[in-house]
Amino acid sequence: ERIEAIRALDSEPLRQRLGLDRARPVLVVLPGSRRSEVGRLIGVFRDTVQLLAERGTTPEIVIPVVAHVRSMIEENLASWPGRPHLVEGEDDKWRAFKLATAALAASGTVTLELAVAGTPMVIGYKVEAWFAKLMKRLVMVDTAGLPNLVLGEKAFPEHIQETCTPQVLAPLVAELMSDTPARRSQLAALARIPQRLAVPHGSPSEAAAEIVLRYAARPLSA
Repeated sequence: ERIEAIRALDSEPLRQRLGLDRARPVLVVLPGSRRSEVGRLIGVFRDTVQLLAERGTTPEIVIPVVAHVRSMIEENLASWPGRPHLVEGEDDKWRAFKLATAALAASGTVTLELAVAGTPMVIGYKVEAWFAKLMKRLVMVDTAGLPNLVLGEKAFPEHIQETCTPQVLAPLVAELMSDTPARRSQLAALARIPQRLAVPHGSPSEAAAEIVLRYAARPLSA
């Protein structure tokens, strides 16, 4: 019921309040909810938007923020192309997801929220170099994005560490800004998310955790 309610949410009040141009697509940018995440990703995501603009794609930019990183993000916005819109609060976050043509998001729980809202996405993430080396030794799965884990396939592009660059991310985002095969493929995958999260007991988040744990327990391929 929660998924259906989110997908039926009226996002028009937010569009009007922000004064978004109906003729332009909307890109939601989500550089993380922790200061360390934002510090590593905000520049990459800004340069991705800049590269999109240089190549002729100029979406309206909406950045949902949490209070403790808002000032950090605001300090960075002067160097962004156009005039990004910041929104805060749970309701406006979901309205922004619903408005979005696509999202550029840090890997994490927000990617599953985007999937629940039905928003196509490109996932990027960076960690400290020492941690990346450790994870390469320990991680037993070939995907980190929660929607991909839930579906058991790489339906949503994700680029971690070395490949999380504007040059890699920008073309992937641009593909989602109009009616392309890549966009249609993601929309078809997103349509399967509610069924995969539907369970006879517990919550969707518990179901997602169970799927992720089951996926992580699979033996490594030869």
